Amino acid sequence: MPEFTTPDFLAIGVLTYDVTPEPGNPHGRVRPGGAATFSAMCAQALGLNVAVVASAAADYPVESVLPDIDVSIVESGFTTFFQNVYSRNGERTQVLGARSSSITRSDIPAEWLDALIVFFGPLVREVPPDAVNWFPHADVGAAVQGWLRRWDDYGRVTEESGPNPDLANGYRLLAGSTTEFHESDPGEMAGWMASTDVLGVTDGSNGARIYAGGSPVHVPAYAADELDPTGAGDIWGASCLVRLAEGADPEEAARFANAAASLSVEREGLSGVPTRSEIEARLIRGTLNS
Repeated sequence: MPEFTTPDFLAIGVLTYDVTPEPGNPHGRVRPGGAATFSAMCAQALGLNVAVVASAAADYPVESVLPDIDVSIVESGFTTFFQNVYSRNGERTQVLGARSSSITRSDIPAEWLDALIVFFGPLVREVPPDAVNWFPHADVGAAVQGWLRRWDDYGRVTEESGPNPDLANGYRLLAGSTTEFHESDPGEMAGWMASTDVLGVTDGSNGARIYAGGSPVHVPAYAADELDPTGAGDIWGASCLVRLAEGADPEEAARFANAAASLSVEREGLSGVPTRSEIEARLIRGTLNS
C-alpha cells in the first residue's frame, strides 16, 4: 500500500507492456514500461522521494517494476500495451492493443497534490493536457507524445501535429522529439511556447534544442554506444525537469538531461536508468558529438 505523504516528484500516466519482435518467439518479447515508469525511476535514481499515480489492470506487477516507490493505481480492466511491428525496410508501425482507464484529478491522493515536481507521461491521452491546473504550486513538466497520438479501429497509431487545443498555460517544461515538434513551423512552435517556460526538442545523437523565450539553443549530445533507446526521451524529460526545479538554467538542465539520456541508451530497458553520480561523471568525462 502506498504511503500518502507528500512526494518530491510525482509521475502520472499509464503503466504499459511493450511487445517487440524476438527471433524464435512467435508472441514477441513483452517488457513493462511507460513514460510514468521511466520518469519515476529516473527521479528516484536522482535521489528524490517519488510517487506514481498510474492506470493499469489489477494484475500488473507494480512492486517488481517500481520497487520502493509509492504507487497509487487507478484500476482498469486492461493494461495499456503496444505492439511494435517492423516492415522489411525497418519502418515501425505501432499498434495499440489495449488502453487503460483515464486519470482524473480525483484519482490523485490529496497529500500528493502538494508534490514539488510533477511529470505527466501521457501515452494514450489518459491525462488531459490542462492537468497542469491540478498542481498550481509545482514545477510541472510533460512529455507531449501521448497528447498527439491517434489510433484507428485496428489500433494502428498515428500522430497529429501542433499543440492540443486544450493545452493549458503554466508548464515549466514540455519535452518531445522532432517527431512531435515541427521547428520549421513558427506558428506551431509559438503555440507550444505559449504554454511553457521551457520547450525541449530532442534529436537523438544530434542532441537537443532548447526554447526558453529567445532563439533556440543547441545543446550537443554525448557520444554513446546505443543498445536500447526505449525510455530515453522520458529520462531526458524527467532529468531536465528535476534540474530546472533545482535552479539550473535551461541550457544547463538540458546538458544534464543529454548526459542522462546518453547513459540510458547504453543499457537495456528499465536497467538503463542512470544515477546522479553516473550522470555527473559523464558531464565531466563524456565526449560530445560534433
